[in-house]
Amino acid sequence: MSYLVLARKWRPQSFDTMTGQEHIVRTLANAIAQGRVAHAYLFCGPRGVGKTTAARLLARALNCEKGPTSTPCGECLACREIVAGTSLDVAEIDGASNNGVEDVRQIRERVTYLPQRDRHKIYIIDEVHMLTTQAFNALLKTLEEPPAHVKFIFATTEPHKLPDTILSRCQRHNFRRIPAGSMAKRLTEILREEGAQFSDRAISLVVRQSEGGMRDALSMLDMVLSACGKAPTDEEVAEALGAIDRGAALNLCAALIHRDAAAVLTQVEALHCRGVDFKRLIEELTLQLRHLLVARSVGDPAARREALSELADSERESIEALARDVDPAQIARLFDIVHGATWEISRAAQPRLATEVTLLKCVHLAPSQPMSAMIARVEEIARRLGGAEGAAAAQTRPLRPFH
Repeated sequence: MSYLVLARKWRPQSFDTMTGQEHIVRTLANAIAQGRVAHAYLFCGPRGVGKTTAARLLARALNCEKGPTSTPCGECLACREIVAGTSLDVAEIDGASNNGVEDVRQIRERVTYLPQRDRHKIYIIDEVHMLTTQAFNALLKTLEEPPAHVKFIFATTEPHKLPDTILSRCQRHNFRRIPAGSMAKRLTEILREEGAQFSDRAISLVVRQSEGGMRDALSMLDMVLSACGKAPTDEEVAEALGAIDRGAALNLCAALIHRDAAAVLTQVEALHCRGVDFKRLIEELTLQLRHLLVARSVGDPAARREALSELADSERESIEALARDVDPAQIARLFDIVHGATWEISRAAQPRLATEVTLLKCVHLAPSQPMSAMIARVEEIARRLGGAEGAAAAQTRPLRPFH
C-alpha cells in the first residue's frame, strides 16, 4: 500500500476537529441548524489553514443522508464518496486550469439538471481568483440566482483579485492563521498517535516555520520523520528544516546585551561554518529581541505567557531570565539596529561581514539611561549655570546710592 502523507492522513473529518477556525465552524453550524445556508460561499485566507477542507465538510453536511447536519455521519455513501472525491453531485474544480469562459459555460449548462442522487449539486472551485474576467462575467447571473438545488463554494488565497460583482454575491468567510498554541497542541496529539517523540522546543520550531499553516506544519513533520526518525533531537529538527536554532540566536542576544564582542564573533564564526543563511539568522535574532522586549515590558505573568505563546516553556523561561535585568530601552535600540539591517544583509556581497559589523555596532552602543536620570542631570546643569550667571551679574551690577 502506498504511503499517505500526514497532511492527508490527518485531514479533519468533522467540523469539531478543525483547528483554529472556531469562528467559521460556529457560523456554518448555526446556518445549517437554522436552515439559513447561503447559495454561494467564499472561503479566503492564507494557504494551508483549512479552506478546502471546510468546503468538503460543508458539502458532506449538506448531502449526508442524515442531514442537513453539522455532524455528518461519515458512513453513508454520500459522505464516503465526497471524502474519496468520486461523488457525482459534488464537483471540485481547480480554478487555475479551468479558468476560461468555456469551462464556466459547462457549469451553467449542468446546474439546470437535478442532482443524480444527493440533496444538492455542489461546485467547489479552488483558487477561484485564477478565473479570467470573462469567466467571472459569464458566471454572474448563475451565481446570483442559481437553482435551489445548487450551491457554490469558492476558495482563494487572494480575494482582492475577485471582482466586486462576485464578492457581493457570496457570503464571505475569512480564515485566519492557526494560533501557535492551538497548532502545537494538535501536532503533539498527531505525533503521539504516530508513535513519535518530539520535544516542546522541536514542536515550537515546526510551528514557527509553518507560519500558521497546518498543512505546512504536517509536511514539515513528514520531512523530519523521514530524515531523523521518530525521536529526533532539537538540533536534528532544526537542521532538517534548515532553520536557525533558537538557542544560538538567544546566545547571540545575551552576547549583545552583555557587550561581549569576542562571544559575538565566535558564535558568528560557528554559524558560518554550519552554513547558516545570515538573512535568516538576522530574522531569528530580531524575533528573539522582540520576545525579550515583550518579556521585559509585560509584568502580568498570565499576559506575558499569552504574548509568548509560540515559545515552549523552557524557551520562555530562558527569555524571561535573560530579560529580567535588562533595560527595555537597550533592547529596543538593539532591535532597531538589527531589524534595520535585515534588507542590507540580504543584499550584501559578503553577508557574514555585514552581519558581524551590524552586531558589533550593537555591542558598542552607548549605555542607555532612564529618562528620570537624564532630566535630573539637565536640571543640575541648569542650576549650576544659573548660579554662576547670577554671581557674575552681581559683581558687575553698579551700586545704587542711598538717599
